[in-house]
Amino acid sequence: MWAVRYLLLLILIVLILGFAILNSSQRVFINLPTRLIPDVPLTVVMLSAFCVGILVSFILTVAQTMKMSSDVRASRRKVHQLEMELAALRNRSLEDVDTLDESEVRQE
Repeated sequence: MWAVRYLLLLILIVLILGFAILNSSQRVFINLPTRLIPDVPLTVVMLSAFCVGILVSFILTVAQTMKMSSDVRASRRKVHQLEMELAALRNRSLEDVDTLDESEVRQE
């Protein structure tokens, strides 16, 4: 599995480098709401957008992982609580069990 991961990473690096080399002479303008940034290499713009996308994905993944960890902890607490309750019910003696009154038996 690690070999496939490294192979995919190598292919991605080669594609990014190829893109950067083929578009090294391209220049673009960046229009922001407050200002205009002239003469920026297209490679810089594309790699910056790629890095911002990776950062956003990382932040969302961390948030989702934290939520899932919280859910797992809550579930484990609930399972532990239910196991303790089950153990308490199993250890009760027969005298502690509520029995039906004779009047309740006659009504049925």
